[in-house]
Amino acid sequence: MNSLDTLSRVPFLRTLDSDQLASLAAELPVERFGPERYIFRRGERPEALYIMLEGEAEMLRPAPEGGEISVGRLRPPDIFGAEELIVRQPRQYSARVTEPTAVIRWERAALRAFMKQHPKALSSLRFLADSQRMARSMDFPWLREGEMVYALTRRHPFVLYQRLSLPAFLLAGTLLLTLWGYLSQGSLVLWAGFGLGLASGLLALWQWIDWRNDAFIVTDRRCVWLEKVLALYDSRREAPLHTVLSVSVSTDMSGRMFGFGDVVIRTYTGKVIFREVPEPETITALIEENWRRLKAQQEAADREALMEALKQRLAEEREAGGDEDFVQETLAAAPETTSRRPGLDRWGFKVRFEDRGVITYRKHWAVLLQAIALPSGCLITLILLLGLHLAGVLNWLSATSAILVFGSAALGAGLWWIYRYVDWANDIYQITDEQIIDVYKKPLGRERRKVAPLENILGTEVDRKGLLGILLNYGDVVANVGTEQFTFEGVFDPVMVQQDIVHAQETLMQRRAERERAKRQEEMVELFDIYHDQYSPKQIDGENEGSLSDGYS
Repeated sequence: MNSLDTLSRVPFLRTLDSDQLASLAAELPVERFGPERYIFRRGERPEALYIMLEGEAEMLRPAPEGGEISVGRLRPPDIFGAEELIVRQPRQYSARVTEPTAVIRWERAALRAFMKQHPKALSSLRFLADSQRMARSMDFPWLREGEMVYALTRRHPFVLYQRLSLPAFLLAGTLLLTLWGYLSQGSLVLWAGFGLGLASGLLALWQWIDWRNDAFIVTDRRCVWLEKVLALYDSRREAPLHTVLSVSVSTDMSGRMFGFGDVVIRTYTGKVIFREVPEPETITALIEENWRRLKAQQEAADREALMEALKQRLAEEREAGGDEDFVQETLAAAPETTSRRPGLDRWGFKVRFEDRGVITYRKHWAVLLQAIALPSGCLITLILLLGLHLAGVLNWLSATSAILVFGSAALGAGLWWIYRYVDWANDIYQITDEQIIDVYKKPLGRERRKVAPLENILGTEVDRKGLLGILLNYGDVVANVGTEQFTFEGVFDPVMVQQDIVHAQETLMQRRAERERAKRQEEMVELFDIYHDQYSPKQIDGENEGSLSDGYS
C-alpha cells in the first residue's frame, strides 16, 4: 500500500480532496523498522505523529510485576502518538514493531502548519486524541484481550448546557426570592429561596452525572452504547462489526452549528444510535474503516490458507516424484454436544455452573427471595403462633386442635415454599458451543424449551433496572435473533453473561471459518489434481509423440 492510499483512509483527513492528499503524501517521509525495534518509548518527548503504512506494531505499557504488556496492535492506517502532541506531555506508551513495518512520520512543526490551514482536521484529530485519553482513564472489564478502542465519547457538551437550562432558571428564581426575602424581612420567603436553590443544585448535579454516565465506543470489533441512569438503570447495547449493514449521519441545525449529530448504525435486527455525539463524520469513518479491515483480514486468512494448501501439495508432489497420490489432511470436526440437559438436576443455590463446555445460569437469588417471601412469611407466622399456643399465651384451641390446625397450615406453607423454589430452580438458561437454550418449566406443569443457534444472534443488550439490580448486579441479557428477542431474565452479572454469549459466538464462527477454509483447500487440491492429470508434462510429451508418428506413418 502506498502513502496516498493510506492517507485517504485516515479519519481526520477525510475532508481533503485527491490533490491535497497527493501533495501531502509526497511531502511526508516514510520510515522503516525491523522486528522488535521501537518506534518510540514511553517517557520520550513527542516529536512526531505516526501513521501505519505497512506491517504491524503493538502499544506497550509497564506491567505491575515488571516488564511491559501489550494494550493493542496497530495496523494500517492506524494513527498513533497524537495524544501526546495535542496535550504536550511525554509518551504514555511504547510502540514496538512485531514484523517488518513502514510508518509515515509527520513532524510536529509540519503538522502544526497543516492544522492551521485545516481546522476541521485539527478538530477531528483532537477528538481522536481525547478518545485515547478517556480510554486510558476508564476501565471496561468487558473488553476482550487485544481489543483496541478507536473512539470513546460522551454526548456533545451543548447537550449538557441544554439540560442545565432548567437548573439555571431555578437558580435565577432563587436569587430573586432571596433578594425579595432580604428586602421584606420575610423568613418564609428566604426559606423558599433556600429550598429552590437546593433543588436547582441537586437537579444540576443529576444532569451532569447523567451526562457523564452515557458513553459511545467504537473498537476494532464492535460499536457499543453504554447508558446509565443513576441508581435506576444500567444498560449496554452493542453491534458487532460483522453484523453492520450501513452507517449514516443525521444532524439538525444546532448540530451543524456546534459540530455534533447522530450516528445511525443499522444491523440486521434494527439500529444502534450514537445520539448527539461530537465529530459524527469521524466516528462514521472509523466504523467503516474497521469494518473494511475486518473483512480484508478474513479474506487474507482465506487466501493464506489456500496458498498454504497449494504449497503443501507441490511439496508432496516433489517428494513423491509426481507418481504418488496426494493425501490432504482435513481439520478434525469439533465434537458435537450431546442432547443431555445439564442443570435440571442441580438443586443448590448456585446461579452459574459449567459442565462439559455447557454454561448454565439460573435467575439471581434475589428473584428467588422475592418468590419465596410470602410463603416464608406465612410459614414463620404459623410456627410462631404454634409456639405461643404451646407456651400458654394463646389458649383458644386445645393442644391437639392447635397442633392439627397449625401443623396442617405450616405443611401447606412449606409445600408452597418448595413449589416456589422448584419453580425458580427449573428456569435455566444455557450456552452450548452451538446454541443458546431457555428452559421454562412449572412444577407438575408444562415445560417450554426455546433454542436459538449462536450463528443467528445478531446483537446483544444488557439491562439492569432499579437500585436493587444495580447494587446486586443482576438484570436481563437480550439476544436479538432475527426479528425476535431471546431474553435471559434476572441473571447475575449480566455483563459477564453477555460476554459468554459473544465468546461462544466468536468461537463458533472461528470454527466454521476453519471448516470452510479446509473445504476450500480440498477444492483447490482437487483442481490441482485435475490440472496435473490433464496437463502433466509426461502426458503432453506423449500426445506430441503420437501426433508426430501419425504424421510419418
